[in-house]
Amino acid sequence: MIIIKYILNKICKIQIIIILILVLLFLCHKAMRILKLITIGYITKNLAIILIILKIPEIIQIILPISIIISIFITIQYIHDSNELLAMYSCGYNKNIIYLTLLIISIFIMIFTTINSMWIVPISNRYYCQLLFDNKQNNINQLVLGNLSNNIKNNDIIFNKILNNIFLIKIKKNKYYLISTGNICNFIYKKKYKLIILFNGNNYYYNLLNQNLVITKFKRYYLFFCIKNKKYNLLPNQLDLKQLIFNVNNQNINELHWRYNLILSIPLFYLLSTTILVSNIKKILGISLVIVLYIFFFIIQYLLRINITNYSHLLMWLVYLFYLIITILIKYLTKNLSL
Repeated sequence: MIIIKYILNKICKIQIIIILILVLLFLCHKAMRILKLITIGYITKNLAIILIILKIPEIIQIILPISIIISIFITIQYIHDSNELLAMYSCGYNKNIIYLTLLIISIFIMIFTTINSMWIVPISNRYYCQLLFDNKQNNINQLVLGNLSNNIKNNDIIFNKILNNIFLIKIKKNKYYLISTGNICNFIYKKKYKLIILFNGNNYYYNLLNQNLVITKFKRYYLFFCIKNKKYNLLPNQLDLKQLIFNVNNQNINELHWRYNLILSIPLFYLLSTTILVSNIKKILGISLVIVLYIFFFIIQYLLRINITNYSHLLMWLVYLFYLIITILIKYLTKNLSL
């Protein structure tokens, strides 16, 4: 029991470091995409920080299996090079102690991955997209005439309240901008409508086709428009286990089986990596093979996930079965080898 605790402690410490490194690498990639939204004024810095944090569970879902494979390799290699493994064998232990230790950590990682994939990741994806959706509906940006085309889309209405001035920008079927500026006389916000009254301002009418700009002055200008109650439709990656089961369609079926395969890939690759580690083949070459196999497994499963057909989920299980056969063959071929 002491030996198991010792190995588990070593693996967990190394895995935490690896996870932190990989999470930071993936977050940098996600952050670059989110920073682009900040530069065009689509989101604020505070919202960007929240969006980056909400992406962490999804990143962990991807990197957890590969991080534990690397941490197991480093740990076993360390206790082998420091002759600790030889000392264990001298005390009457055999390689089964390693199998048992990795089995225990495999079970814990599977439980965590199940909770994370089935509930935590969908909730974080839901809030992530909901925040972007709400931000789009109530987008407050600082705009200048020179970069309007980078900030708004068809039929978008964007307000910019700076002191007592307000800008209303609207595109009508990609034909013109209508920009109204002036002092706010009144601003009424209700659930079903908004009413803005401007005075002593200007209307800027910019034709996108011939690029003509017409400026007119006004003493009082009424901006009235209704608010449509839009509901955000959940995507398959935002549905938890219960929602996926009770909302059956091809997309949801693919998403559900993708999560099943992701969870079951953990014991599969643990068995594969452990088989290589307790054999006499070159460890670096062997663990590199496991990592490459996992990357290909993840890519194939992901492509089947987004390829919505009636047979995509069946192909996912065929891929898993193929990898299981490879694992059994490798274990059979190396069964007589030891560290």
